[in-house]
Amino acid sequence: MDIRSKLGLYRESIEKAPQHVNKTEESDIEVLVPGRVCKNEYGCCYVIENRYSLDYIHGGCEIGTALDIDSDVLAAVGGQDCSGLEAGGLLYLDTETTGLSGGTGTLAFLVGTGFFKDGSYVLRQYFVRDYDEEPAMLAELDELVSGACGLVTFNGKAFDINLLQSRFISNRLRPPFSEMPNIDLLYPSRRVWGQKLESCRLSSLEENVLGQVRHDDIPGALIPSVYFEYLDDRDATEIVRVIKHNELDILSMVSLLVRLQAMLQRPLSETDGGFELLGMGRLFEATGKMDNMVECLEACTDSQRFDVRIQAVKRLTRIYKREGRYDRALEHWKAVESENPGLELFHLVEMAKYFEQKEKDPGKALRIVEKALQICLWAGLSADRSLEELKKRRDRLRKKLHRGADMPQKNGTLHEAD
Repeated sequence: MDIRSKLGLYRESIEKAPQHVNKTEESDIEVLVPGRVCKNEYGCCYVIENRYSLDYIHGGCEIGTALDIDSDVLAAVGGQDCSGLEAGGLLYLDTETTGLSGGTGTLAFLVGTGFFKDGSYVLRQYFVRDYDEEPAMLAELDELVSGACGLVTFNGKAFDINLLQSRFISNRLRPPFSEMPNIDLLYPSRRVWGQKLESCRLSSLEENVLGQVRHDDIPGALIPSVYFEYLDDRDATEIVRVIKHNELDILSMVSLLVRLQAMLQRPLSETDGGFELLGMGRLFEATGKMDNMVECLEACTDSQRFDVRIQAVKRLTRIYKREGRYDRALEHWKAVESENPGLELFHLVEMAKYFEQKEKDPGKALRIVEKALQICLWAGLSADRSLEELKKRRDRLRKKLHRGADMPQKNGTLHEAD
């Protein structure tokens, strides 16, 4: 988002926000957001805690169903270092910071966490009312993280955890994240929905995948400025919206993980049969589950969207070639050709390779290459790289046919050019 867009969001937010000229006790954080002051050897910080019943519905699912997620799903979503984790021991974590770049000096002034305990889902948020409360907040967070078997974040590997690591070190505290498995939901989300959605931000997934629409949500780009204003005037009115924003992020990560589990276990029935199913194929490929990947991609070849079918065939036939299953690959290439695919050429190039190298039929390969060249010329692709490659292939095939025609057979006849 460029600076002009950010300023536009800021003006719009200011116009909508209630105007407070003078700070009063009614705008104290302790009044607007009930919580408790947590004290330890490093000082104090403000802690907000809410408990949700396991049948609480967010994003179209009961959050308690996250307890039933098995370790194989966690490994598929988070990587092999997350295998063996128990869903009930995970800590969901998200930060709100004074800067979106995460550079030196950036403070995580609000750290939201979520975990299952005593038959409910506990959403605990640590708020730093001023800079001097950061060490106490980090000490409290350290104790909570140390009791978890793993983390669930969204872009946490690149941002949240790196930022918190640096803040621990800056405060001469031992970071608790070094050996902690981190299920970062951004990466599987990009694989599954990257082609379907314009954005894979958590707010976009929340609305377009989970069907959860936020009302009066504060734009993330405004959050740093809201905190700086709070430090200046101690009016927590807008901070309330930041805390709610963070709370919804934590809840949505639970729902998103539950959604991914359903899609991993039942990809053919739990996806749209198009880009989602194609994305599940990518996710299975990344986790080495090739049989599941093939199942998804084969189903995609029946999609009503031509672009989905083409991508599925490209990925499938690469696998079939690697496995030596050229008969299956040829079926798919021919199926693409039967659809009159316009400017799509990959299936012609692959068939030309197949007939030249596997069937030892350069004549048939040449006819396919010439057809591909005609398509290029018809489309005006005179300077296209693929055109040059096709010309080289054509010339090589012609030479091969010419050499074959000049080579005498045992019976004294010549090879016939096919």
